[in-house]
Amino acid sequence: MSNLIQIQTFLEVAKSSSFTQASNNLALPRSTVSARIKALETRINTRLFNRNTRNVSLTNEGVDYLQVCQKALGMLVSAEEALIQDDVLSGKLKISVPVAMPKLPLAQLISSFQQIYTHLRVEIIVTDSPQDIVAENIDVAIRGRDAGDLDLIARELGKAKLGYFASPGVVEQLGKEANEESLSTQLIFAPVKKSQRFKLITQDFSLAHDLACTNQGVVILPINLCQQAVEAGLLLQFNCIPQPSELPVYLVYPNRSYVAKRVRVFIDFIISNHQAFKLI
Repeated sequence: MSNLIQIQTFLEVAKSSSFTQASNNLALPRSTVSARIKALETRINTRLFNRNTRNVSLTNEGVDYLQVCQKALGMLVSAEEALIQDDVLSGKLKISVPVAMPKLPLAQLISSFQQIYTHLRVEIIVTDSPQDIVAENIDVAIRGRDAGDLDLIARELGKAKLGYFASPGVVEQLGKEANEESLSTQLIFAPVKKSQRFKLITQDFSLAHDLACTNQGVVILPINLCQQAVEAGLLLQFNCIPQPSELPVYLVYPNRSYVAKRVRVFIDFIISNHQAFKLI
């Protein structure tokens, strides 16, 4: 039992890269966490962490040991979950979605999911800021643009239609029939990589939307994100031909040999139902 406790402590320190944070997460004194790690290193005769007064990082051997521990723990949890029926799945799902994601369809999809799996808690983070899905313990993310790196699995859900938008004043200046070349001179945001230099730089869809509403220039944004502002007369869509390429939208999750059953169930639910709820 003490061996398992040491491994649990090791995993917590490795996840947080901090003895202090690990002690807070485990509700233990920092000295106890340090003692457990020291005992583990002594038992396996291997230094697992590089330590100094400011930083804690895994040694090469620590990285290898972490992968083995995660795989072994995953197998144990998987064996337990195989004995649990779907309707009593419990725990928390941490989900990240972009600002441009239509909120009502998302809310309806999540509500429908929770009506089936009533014991699951769902935390939803709405952000366009770059996130490390693995380090921040995010189970599933919905992403446009770059789907992620080699440590992630990305499954395309669909493509979001994009358009050129600007405030009525900017549209009047450029003309609603302005071509792509003319629009590019006033472009301040696009959700795909462009070679031209923008007058303003932001990765935030919502801020780009608001900048366009305040006469700052032209943006390329999902049509559904701009619909309300168009109806309110704050934005107009250019009739440019061709319109911008569609934006692929991906369901992204960590590339692990083990995925928790609650996460697998949620992934399957989104893939099966996202079109019915008009998520994309």
